[in-house]
Amino acid sequence: MTETKEVRGFPPNAETAAYGDLVLPTRRWTPGAVGALDGPGGPLGPEQAGALTLTYGAFADDASAQRGYRHFTDIQKAMLSADGFIRWFSFVDGPHGYGLGLWRSAEQATTFVRGETHRAAVTEQHRNPFEYSQFAGIWDAHTIGRRTLHCPSCGGRAVAPAAACSGCGRRLDDGFID
Repeated sequence: MTETKEVRGFPPNAETAAYGDLVLPTRRWTPGAVGALDGPGGPLGPEQAGALTLTYGAFADDASAQRGYRHFTDIQKAMLSADGFIRWFSFVDGPHGYGLGLWRSAEQATTFVRGETHRAAVTEQHRNPFEYSQFAGIWDAHTIGRRTLHCPSCGGRAVAPAAACSGCGRRLDDGFID
């Protein structure tokens, strides 16, 4: 039996980046950190999400940005006890910062947003603003696809979550299950 492949991040190498620059000259690559937070259910796959939240913010000075990041950390801590919270990602595109939340349902995301902790955070942001520009929204999933894994040994597919190939039995690294 061949060894199990490990699922991990792979940034584009120089050749792939050059290809992208040639084919899509208007595409941007922004160096920087990506933050992520798993919900109380552990590392669940994206197929568990029935809704997404998207937040946007831009800062005009470093002191406000640092205050904002601490503010966001407090909100993320509160998300860990929110019913239906699956995962949060923070990332940037130049000066534009985004947060993408995966939730089991739009109703559960809305309950968190309308809850005491989030409402207090919004009140504080309005009283003592740190963001130069801000946006937030909740989207209900229209269609939820299934996630599949492809076996490097036999080419078979397994529907996630899956620990082994349904064709040859080889162990698969789902990335979301231990």
